Amino acid sequence: MAARSRSRGNATVRKSPGLAQCSLLAYPSGVIHFSLFGIPIQIQPFFWVTMALLGGATNASTSQGLLKLGLFIIAGFISILVHELGHALTIKSYRVPTSITLQAFGGYASYPARSLNRLQSFLVTAAGPGLQLVLALVAHVLLNRLPPNEGMMMFLVALKWVSIIWALLNLLPVLPLDGGQLVNSVLGPRRIKITLWITIVTAVVVGILGIFTRQIFLTILLGMFAYQAFQALKENNWR
Repeated sequence: MAARSRSRGNATVRKSPGLAQCSLLAYPSGVIHFSLFGIPIQIQPFFWVTMALLGGATNASTSQGLLKLGLFIIAGFISILVHELGHALTIKSYRVPTSITLQAFGGYASYPARSLNRLQSFLVTAAGPGLQLVLALVAHVLLNRLPPNEGMMMFLVALKWVSIIWALLNLLPVLPLDGGQLVNSVLGPRRIKITLWITIVTAVVVGILGIFTRQIFLTILLGMFAYQAFQALKENNWR
């Protein structure tokens, strides 16, 4: 579920020409590839599985439930893609190659390591949840302007709340979420241990709240992030 912008080493990123070219191709592996605004995009099969589980696939036993599930998956796809486009388009504005991958638990926009300075990294990270919240605002306005239609209303409600919740979750100061990346950009690499401690404390507190609110999925995810930060602290000799 973490949607984040991150460096992927020095690997070459494939470029696709054209401002709004969109060509679709599904490979035997089930991975979908296309390009949008000249940015290569890859969707892995488990992305759809995650969206279905978050949308309540296990309880969708009626035609109405299946409709809501389908609309939720479409809304989730659009919302998370817009989030990653916020990252990727900002990266591209700095003339740095980028690509997007949607995978289980979210996605990321990748770019060559050490190609952005701290201010640029901060703006790239903030652009993802920022554009997603703009999408939520658009969905909210349309809900109040469009004539009543059950299917459209269900879709817009899903789009609005997926965008709000996903953006706010990603703004938690927890690595590797966007909020953690923002803290890391502000404090810099020399203070990475402070960022890791902030990650651990925040993840533990929110994870405990997740237990009391029965959000077990959230608790497991944050527990994983806390453990990763704990391991990173050990590698940095704790202090």
